[in-house]
Amino acid sequence: MQIKPIITYSGSCPLFRSLESQILNAIPLDTVEWRRTFQRPTKHVRLEAQTLQFNVAPLEKYKQGDWCILEHPILHIFVTECNDVDTYKATIREEIDAWLKVLTSYGISDWMILLVETLDMRKTKNFMPRTTVLDKIRLDFGTKNDDRCISVLNPAKFEQKSTESFRCLVQRIRFLMLTGYNRNIVKYEELMRSKREKRNHEGWDFRQYFFIQEDLALIFENLELPTEALIQYDELDAMFSQFITHTGFNEKQQWLSHFKRPLSAFHGICLTRLNKFEMREKIREEGVSLLEFRNYLFERQAYLLLTSNEIPEIAKRLLDFLFSTLREVEIIKLECQEGALCCWEFVCALEVLQLCEQAMEPNEVTCFQHCAPIWNLAKDKLYELGKLCGLLPGCTPTSEQLHIVVQLSSGIGDAPPDQQQQFLQATPQLRDRSPNRKPKKSAAQQLKEALGSNQAFQKLYLELAELAISTYKHVTRLRSARLVGLDLGNFYCSLNEPHKAVGFFTDLLRELKAENWHMLSSQTLLELANCYRKMGDSLAYTKTCSSISCCVELETLVRTFYFDEFLKSLKTLKTTLSAQPSSENANFCVLEDHFRILDIEVLNQKPIIQDDHVLVQLKVESLYPRGIVAETIKLCYELQATPLEVAMENVSLTAAPSAPKVKESASRLKVELQLVYKQDNHLHSASVACDMPKSKQPVRRTSSTKRKLSPSVQGDFTNFVQAENIALQPGVNCIELKAKATRVGNWQFKQLRVSMSSLEFLSEQLPFAAPCFEISTKPASASLEFKTLIAGIVQPISLNVSGGSFIFPPDAKITLRCSKNLRLRLALDTKDTPPRDDATFDSLLQVPLLQFKSFEERSIALEVLTDMPGRKVSKHHELHIALSCPWSRTELQIPIEFQPAMEATCRLHTCGTQKFLQVIMKGLDAHLLLHHAKVKCDVPGVQLLDLNPMAQQPIEIYKSLTVTYLYEIQVEPLKTEHELPIVKVHFVIKYATLTQPEVWRSYGCAFDLVDYTTLFKLQAQLEPNELCRLRTVCNMNLKISKVHENPYTDLMYEVLNDQNLWAVCGRSADMGVVSMKDVDSHSISLDVMPLSTGFLPMPSIRLSKYTAGGKSKTDAHSKVHPFPPGQVYNSTKSMQIHVIASVAENL
Repeated sequence: MQIKPIITYSGSCPLFRSLESQILNAIPLDTVEWRRTFQRPTKHVRLEAQTLQFNVAPLEKYKQGDWCILEHPILHIFVTECNDVDTYKATIREEIDAWLKVLTSYGISDWMILLVETLDMRKTKNFMPRTTVLDKIRLDFGTKNDDRCISVLNPAKFEQKSTESFRCLVQRIRFLMLTGYNRNIVKYEELMRSKREKRNHEGWDFRQYFFIQEDLALIFENLELPTEALIQYDELDAMFSQFITHTGFNEKQQWLSHFKRPLSAFHGICLTRLNKFEMREKIREEGVSLLEFRNYLFERQAYLLLTSNEIPEIAKRLLDFLFSTLREVEIIKLECQEGALCCWEFVCALEVLQLCEQAMEPNEVTCFQHCAPIWNLAKDKLYELGKLCGLLPGCTPTSEQLHIVVQLSSGIGDAPPDQQQQFLQATPQLRDRSPNRKPKKSAAQQLKEALGSNQAFQKLYLELAELAISTYKHVTRLRSARLVGLDLGNFYCSLNEPHKAVGFFTDLLRELKAENWHMLSSQTLLELANCYRKMGDSLAYTKTCSSISCCVELETLVRTFYFDEFLKSLKTLKTTLSAQPSSENANFCVLEDHFRILDIEVLNQKPIIQDDHVLVQLKVESLYPRGIVAETIKLCYELQATPLEVAMENVSLTAAPSAPKVKESASRLKVELQLVYKQDNHLHSASVACDMPKSKQPVRRTSSTKRKLSPSVQGDFTNFVQAENIALQPGVNCIELKAKATRVGNWQFKQLRVSMSSLEFLSEQLPFAAPCFEISTKPASASLEFKTLIAGIVQPISLNVSGGSFIFPPDAKITLRCSKNLRLRLALDTKDTPPRDDATFDSLLQVPLLQFKSFEERSIALEVLTDMPGRKVSKHHELHIALSCPWSRTELQIPIEFQPAMEATCRLHTCGTQKFLQVIMKGLDAHLLLHHAKVKCDVPGVQLLDLNPMAQQPIEIYKSLTVTYLYEIQVEPLKTEHELPIVKVHFVIKYATLTQPEVWRSYGCAFDLVDYTTLFKLQAQLEPNELCRLRTVCNMNLKISKVHENPYTDLMYEVLNDQNLWAVCGRSADMGVVSMKDVDSHSISLDVMPLSTGFLPMPSIRLSKYTAGGKSKTDAHSKVHPFPPGQVYNSTKSMQIHVIASVAENL
């Protein structure tokens, strides 16, 4: 069937025929832009054309409104080669005018006048005509359409010069053809619309309307616009389906009777047919059945999709096409042979699969997604045919079934010879793929061969099933692959090959359990048990029987039967396993399929002590129909990971272990800003992009799922609690597990294991957050707690004992050993107890720890007492207490610091030759009572005379308060200082606290008296003594007398006066050096002047030892050493002078 636009020609027909071949060949050489009407998108099309001599018959149909766009011309050309104006006026103009009037009468405006020029070069050199024939034609007929009047040089006579003009002619013909197409398509669409609106009128025929709209689709196809053509076929498909559907609601259509022919022939679709319009002619002339019409419609759609390179869309549409067609057959109740529709579906499916096989690449997932259900459909339909014809395993076809095979084979038909040759040419083995993916025979031939024998049927069925499974897996539709595997497993079972079916049943069971299809998984377990029984695999059969007996979805009778089978097989399993080669984890079972862990509770008090027993209560539900004995039940526990370790494990999942420095950077996303600008440099959009390189995932099977049929990893059962020989009844069981706590740490339960004979039931994971428990070995400790301690009085301290995890014996005790001058005792609990004597204190104390438990903390009150230091100390008094504990072999030294309650100091005073000792008691941090102060000196010739009053009541002393005692020191005259250089004096006083005034303690200190002999005496006298006026110079006489013989001959005196009271007159008069060698006294006269009125103290005089320098090389400088206070007596030290104002100030 030739589908090309028609161009008619009139006028000089022989001339046009000479140009016809060149024009028709030049038109399709280039594409042209087609600007369509009604704002439809612009397309680039390639045109073809055919030429016919002008005829009025098609125009008559056009005028009557019953025309075909394929037969209607789109351009009319009038050809002439008249180059003489006179000749044109005489004959040609009238011919053109008559031609245009005919076209106008039929409403045709798509015409063109072609003038073929033949120039005479000799005439053109001598004479150039003013008006050419082309100008006359344009003036007469092209006033408004001058672009429709074209001239061209005759290519036959001017081959070189006519190229440009001929190219312009072809371009103009293309443009006018598209203009005609626009006009004709618009009018044709109006005709279609009017026909479609009359679809409910009586006498309307869908077949006539079908050819009208299909003609438009063929026009678009010819213009290389397959998408536009496909739209027309889709509309026809939808309209036809709508009519069939309405027929089911008692809307009768008379034209539908033409499609109700019995399905004596049920050929499938043929996508490689050479004559694409063979069925179109049959529909127009003879009429076809519903299946044939549907086949033709789908073939046309598939061809257009193939032209558009949309092969996945063909596979996508196939299932809808098949199901809708079957529904239409059911609605109009077509008569067909049993199995005919299955044959038709199989051939259609295999035809599309062969087409997809030729075109798609292995990595083209989209096409595989649509091909997978088609493989499955072909497999199912082949199985139905095999069941109908007695071709299933274990069946032998009867005579009736053989007769059905013959009828079906004849109804399938044969592929046309040209189609078979085309098919063989279209499927060259170009790619190195599985031969099962590309059958070399047509779909009809394969089906006929499969129906011919049981072996061929089984081979084709297994091939289709494997292809369906592999394709489903390739597109990651695992659930569908498992369902196909179920059919394939059943087929292998019927072939008595259970070892091949086990793999498919196992994969399906894993998928069903992962998605919690309990009833379906139970049925699959029954199939597996049957396979294992036939295979003689006792271990797998035992495990499967155990799982079936725990399926609560099954009937009790079935569960009980398989429970008995499980017990029977379990007894003989040990010998069977010893005879078979061992395989890793072969005897492991998933515990969750047989038991449910409800609760885990630690019964011990927290924390658990090391070497103690861990008691755990396990609450588990047994799913077995009857009671069963578990040999051992173990619950393992592992050290609880710290948050840092958990974070490091998470990082290690993505970061390589050999690159620890990359962990921090790998956890950060590489985010960058992307700005998109327009051509005018204005911002169009802004976005944030993250470039995440795909990590290399480990290779894994596509059939792997989260749920496993048998646990692959057994936990670390180094640490576990267990129970042995436990009878588990159906329902909830409470079991007490026990183990010895050997290791210290925070532990968490991980996995439960139940052992029965040779089977191990392991839990994948605990169904809830497992409880944690702590096994600790906290060391025992002892410490002393006290505040500021004061020496000399009883002070409270506390002995704090923490038991930790130590187990104390009944006679446990702690020994406290004190350092020197420190004593301890236990404090009394009651306040009414009379005060105890200091004799109860001891330097060694044993504290009993009665009924002391682990992790107990106890505080024991103690009292401590130490003597006050006899001398004033700059630092605190530090002592030690050593603790000997039952949990340690070494003593613990604890330092203790004491502050004195009071301190004593002494001063030596001189009055002439008399000496006095002053003892000063200063209170520090205690409130005490003082009584019975005594001084004792054991040096012969020295006597201390007590000058203090005899006090009857104790004296209170507290912080910042001082108490002074005074004693006179009397030394025999004959005892010189050289004989008694140091005089030791002991001071003793009793003290008591206000809380215990009846308990008196003694405090004593020793003083060393040195330089107590008076060597010199100072006397100062001011003249006039009776009257001293302000700012009047007075004479001060200073006398230094030697009291006892001494080696000091040179003395230095210094006047230490207050500059606001006295002024010494004269340069260097305030100091001087005198010599006492060979003299007893020395007098010095000084001038002083009072600077203030009133009673002024006498200027102070300091006497020092003076050593002149220069006497030796080592002593180059003079030295001054002050005398101790006891060796110099100043008799006028406390004297005061009355100073009155001067006379001038009084006036």
